[in-house]
Amino acid sequence: MEAFEVLEAGDPEQVGRYRIVARLGAGGMGRVYLGRSPGGRAVAVKVVRAELAEDGDFRRRFAREVAAARRVNGVFTAGVVDADPEGAPAWLATAYVPGVPLGDAVAAHGPWPEGPVLALGAGLAEALEAIHAADVVHRDLKPSNILLAADGPRVIDFGISVAGEASALTRTGMVVGTPGFMSPEQLTGKPVGPAGDVFSLGAVLAFTATGAGPFGTGSAHALSFRVVYEEPDLRQIPPALRAVVARCLAKEPDQRPTVAALLHQLAEAAGGEQPVAHTPTQPGWLPEPVAASVHARTVTAPRRQAPPPALPETSEPPPPDPVPGERGAGPSASPAPTPLREQDGFVRPPPAERLPPRSPANAVGRPSGITRRRALLGLGGATVAGLGYVGWKSSDGGSSTREPDSAPTLTAPSGEQRWKFYASRGVYSSPAVTAGTVCVNVYGDLHAVDTATGKRRWRSHTGSVAGLSPAAAGGVVYISGADGTLHAVDAATGKRRWTFPTGDPVYTVAAVAAGVVYIGSVHGTLHAVDAATGKRRWTFPAGLPNYSSPAVAEGVVYVGGDGALYAVDTVTGKQRWKFPIGKEGFSSPAVADGMVYAGSPDGNLYAVDTATGRQRWKFPTGGKVYSWSAVADGAVYLGSEDGALYAVETSTGEQRWKFPIHDRGVTSPTVADGLVYVGSAGGDVYAVDTATGRQRWKFPTGSRVSSSPTVADGVVYAANSEGNLYAVTE
Repeated sequence: MEAFEVLEAGDPEQVGRYRIVARLGAGGMGRVYLGRSPGGRAVAVKVVRAELAEDGDFRRRFAREVAAARRVNGVFTAGVVDADPEGAPAWLATAYVPGVPLGDAVAAHGPWPEGPVLALGAGLAEALEAIHAADVVHRDLKPSNILLAADGPRVIDFGISVAGEASALTRTGMVVGTPGFMSPEQLTGKPVGPAGDVFSLGAVLAFTATGAGPFGTGSAHALSFRVVYEEPDLRQIPPALRAVVARCLAKEPDQRPTVAALLHQLAEAAGGEQPVAHTPTQPGWLPEPVAASVHARTVTAPRRQAPPPALPETSEPPPPDPVPGERGAGPSASPAPTPLREQDGFVRPPPAERLPPRSPANAVGRPSGITRRRALLGLGGATVAGLGYVGWKSSDGGSSTREPDSAPTLTAPSGEQRWKFYASRGVYSSPAVTAGTVCVNVYGDLHAVDTATGKRRWRSHTGSVAGLSPAAAGGVVYISGADGTLHAVDAATGKRRWTFPTGDPVYTVAAVAAGVVYIGSVHGTLHAVDAATGKRRWTFPAGLPNYSSPAVAEGVVYVGGDGALYAVDTVTGKQRWKFPIGKEGFSSPAVADGMVYAGSPDGNLYAVDTATGRQRWKFPTGGKVYSWSAVADGAVYLGSEDGALYAVETSTGEQRWKFPIHDRGVTSPTVADGLVYVGSAGGDVYAVDTATGRQRWKFPTGSRVSSSPTVADGVVYAANSEGNLYAVTE
C-alpha cells in the first residue's frame, strides 16, 4: 500500500483556510502539502522556505508573479486558486486536476491520428491565449505539463515568468524548460516571449503525432544543439498538420505564427472554418484508448468531502507506473502504512491496464493504468497545477529503492541487478560516482545514493537543466544550474562547498583535473575554476555554439566551439591550436595516447594529433554522431544515430567491428575491464566485448536509457526515463 509522507513536528496544521492533512513533497522553493478547503476541495498548498520568505526582494517578486498567474483564467488552463505572499509563512494554493498526462497517454497507446492532434492543438492554443493575455509566458510547455480530460486538455504549471523579462524566480535557482521542447532563444539565453511557447506547442504536437520529439532523443546538450542548429524531423507527420508544426518550429521567433494565427491555421488544416472542426470540449475528441484511460482515472475521484488520512512512510516499493512528479516510498524503518478505506469515501481503481509485449512500435512496455497511490487517495491522475512545477516538485526525502530485497549481492553474476533506486519520473543524466555515492540529476534535484545499499543519502536542489549530468572527483560533485552557476556539492553530506557564477546558462558537463574544474557556458566561454576555493583561474572565449563538454589531458584542455575543436593550455588559458571540424562540429572530445577524438553531425569521427592540431584520419559512420567517444585497448568506441556502436582502430581509423542495436539515440559508451557499455532508446544496457564486438550480456531497464552508463568498483550504474537508477554487476 502506497502512502503520502506523514506530517512531522513543525509542519503546519492550517495554512490560510486550508487544513493540512499530509506532505506531498518538496522543491527548491519550499514544502508542498495536501490541503482541504472548508468545503472539502483538494488543493496543493505550497509553503515558501523560511530563508527565502525572509528576503524582501524575493517576497516582492513572488507576489508579482503569483498575481500574474492568478490572472490566467482559461477553459484549458488550471491555475492558482489562493495565495498569501505576505503571510507567515508565504504560501499559495493550486488545484488538483484529474486527468492523464499527455506523455503517459502517448507512451501507453502510441501516436494519435491527425484529427485528435488538431483538436489538442486548438485547446492548447486557447490555453496559451489565456496565459499570454495575463502577460505570462509558460516557458515549459511539454507533454507532462498537459493533462487530458474528457472535456479537453489542461495546461498546468504556468506562471514561471512574466512576458518580456527573465523570470525573477528563475534567478533563485528554479529550472525552466525541458530539452527538446525549449525554443532556440531560450537555450541561447536570449529574451523569451510568447513565440517561445508557440515553438514548444509545435514540438508537443509533433510528439503527439509521432510518439517522439521532433529533434530526436539523446543527452540534454545533443537535443539542445539540434533545436538551435538543425531542422526538425517531421517526415512522419501528415502533410496538413506538418505544415502547421513546421511554422511553429521556425528558428526565429518572428517567423512563428501568433497564437491567434495558429488557431486559424489549425482550422485550415482540419478543413473547417471554425478553430477546428472537431473541438476538444466535445465527447469523442480523444482517441478511444486514451479516452478509456481518462475515464478510468476520473471515476476514482472522492465520493465525499472528508479528507484522506495522512499516512506514515513505508518501505514498500512505489508503483510501477509513477506519474510525473511522484517519488518513491519512505525508509524501511517507518511504521506500516494505514490503508485508505472505501468507507472513508475513496474508490479503489480498476485493475491497471497492461500493454502488450514490447515491439518496435511499442517500445515502452509498462503499465498505463493509474497508480494505486493516487487512485486510493481519490485524485486519479491529478497533477498540481499553476505556478512553477519545477520549483514545487512532489517528492519525499526517504529511500526510494523499489525492491524490498535490494541490498547488493556481492557474488551476483554479470549483468544481474544489485539494487534499484527510484529517484523521480524521467532520469536523463548520467550517474557520477565518488566516495561511495552515486549521483544523478533529475530536473534540478541532485539525488545521492549509497553505492552499497541503494538507499538515498541526500538530495540537493541545484536548479540544473533536465538531463545535465554531474561530474564527480575527490568526494565532490560538480553540476551547473540553469541560472548560470557552477555548484560544488560535498558527496557525503550534500552541503554546498562553493558556487561559481558562469554568467550564462550551462548545458555541458564539467571536467575535473589537477585541482581545477573546467566548464563551458552556452555563450562560448570556457571557465577554469579552482576546485578547492571556487575562484576563477582564467576564461577562454571558445565561441558559439558551446555545447561541447571539455576533456583534459597532459596540461591541455580540449573543447568545441564555433565549429572547431580548441586546445587550450591549462596553466595560462591560452590557445595552442584550433582544428575546424565544420559548421556543425559538436561532440565532446576524448583524449588518449596523443590523439583527441571528436564526432560530428556530419557523421564522421575525427582523430586529431594533440601536438599539432592536424587531422590524422576521419571515420564515417552511418548517421550523425553526438556520442562522446571512449578510448581503450587500441580502439575508440562511439555510438551513431544509425543505431550502432562502433569500434575503430586508433592507429589507422579502420573499423574493428560494428555492433547493431537498431535504436536511434544510442548513448555514449563507457569502457572498463575489456567491456564497452552502452544504453539504448529501447531501454536496454548492453555489455559488448571490446575485442570481438560480441554481446556479453544485456540488462533490460524497461524504458529509454538516454545517458551513458557509469562503471565503478565492478558495478555498472545506469538510469532510465521511468525514473529508476540501477546498479548492475559488471
